[in-house]
Amino acid sequence: MTKKLSDALKEIAESNDFPETLKTADIKGKKFTLQSLRLVNTENGERYIGLIEIEGQHCEAWLSGSKLHRQLQTIEDSLPLDVVVNKDEGQYAPYLLDLA
Repeated sequence: MTKKLSDALKEIAESNDFPETLKTADIKGKKFTLQSLRLVNTENGERYIGLIEIEGQHCEAWLSGSKLHRQLQTIEDSLPLDVVVNKDEGQYAPYLLDLA
């Protein structure tokens, strides 16, 4: 059993077919279903990663921004939800979540 597990872990480690986690900017303005959230600690503090379904594909996406973070805390217990992330054009405009 240990050899089997070791081989499986090695295969995953050597694989390069894992999709990248999308950036918040990649999903801006697109409707998607937010399936679940997980909070991760990064060098920049706590950040959310969402499991999303977008354009028929399941993937992960960083959901970054102080206002977005608070909005995600508010809806976390209501998932899954269809949502859209928007941002005004200003350089320092926050990402904001809207129900779709």
